[in-house]
Amino acid sequence: MNLDMKKMIMNVPLIKLNKNKDNDLYVLLEKFNICGSIKIKTVYWIIEDAIKKWVLTKGKTILEASSGNTAIALAYLGNAYGFKVDIVLPKSTALCKKKLISSYGANIIEVEWITDDCIPVRDTIFSENTEKYFLPDQFTNYANMEAHYNLTAPYIAKKLGKLDFFAAGLGTSGTLIGVAKYLKEINPNIKIIAINPSNKVEWLRDFKTTTMNIPFYTEYKHLIDEMIDVNFEEDSVNGIKNMVKEWYFVWISSGAIYSGLQKYLKEKKWLKGVFVAPDGWDFYIDTIMKHLEPKMFVGCK
Repeated sequence: MNLDMKKMIMNVPLIKLNKNKDNDLYVLLEKFNICGSIKIKTVYWIIEDAIKKWVLTKGKTILEASSGNTAIALAYLGNAYGFKVDIVLPKSTALCKKKLISSYGANIIEVEWITDDCIPVRDTIFSENTEKYFLPDQFTNYANMEAHYNLTAPYIAKKLGKLDFFAAGLGTSGTLIGVAKYLKEINPNIKIIAINPSNKVEWLRDFKTTTMNIPFYTEYKHLIDEMIDVNFEEDSVNGIKNMVKEWYFVWISSGAIYSGLQKYLKEKKWLKGVFVAPDGWDFYIDTIMKHLEPKMFVGCK
C-alpha cells in the first residue's frame, strides 16, 4: 500500500480526563481511528500477518462472521488491499452498518439471530471451498493480540512513560493481553485491570464462565492482576454519562470499562494509568440517547 497505514492507525488521541482529581487517568480514544474503532488495528495486523505467511494470497476472499466493528474494518481494509470480502452478519444489524460495509465493496450474507449464530454459517461456507477463502477468526488468531503488542502498547508507553495501571475490556481479550504483555515486559510492577462483562455487555462473553477457547487468553491470563465485573444496567450507562461530562461520546463497552476502572480506583490516590475506549456511539446513537438526560447536552448560544 502507498499510505503508511501502520503509522496512521497507531496515532489516536490519548487524553487526560479532567474529573479524576485523585489520580492521573488517561484514555485512548479509538473512536477517532480509521473506521471508528480499535478493530482497524486488529484487522490490519491479521491481514499483514496472513500475507507474510502466504495464507492470504491474491485471488482469495476474506470470510468472517461479525456484526460490528470488525466487519467494518475488514470491509475497508479488504478493499484497500484488493481482496474480496464476505461478511456473515445478523439481519438485525443496524442499517447504517450494512450500508457502510457494502459501501466498501464487501458482500453481506445475512443470518437470523445473533453473531454467534453466524459463525457456523461462516464455517460451513469455508468448508465447502477452503481454497477460496481466508478466515481471520479473531478469537483464535494470535495476530489479534500481536496487533496490540506492536501497535497499541508501544504508542501508550512512548506517550505516557511509566504507568501504575492499564485497563481494557474483555471482548476477544486481544487488546488487554497484547498491551499487558508489552507493558509487563518493560515494567513488571504495572497492574493490569481486566474489565469483565458479567451480564452480556454488548453481547460479549463473561470470561469467568465462558467455555470458549481463546488460546492467547488462556496462555497469558496470568498477566491479569485484577478482574472487575461490570453490567449494562448500571455500569455501561453510568460510564457513558460520565464520559459525556468529559465531552467524549463513547459506546457501551467503553462506558463499562470506565465504570469498572472507577471501582478499581476507589480510595486510591496518586496513581497514573490509562484505559482503552475501543469505539464511539456513532452507529448506535438512537439506542443510547434514550438512556441519557437531555439537560446533559448544552447547545450553542
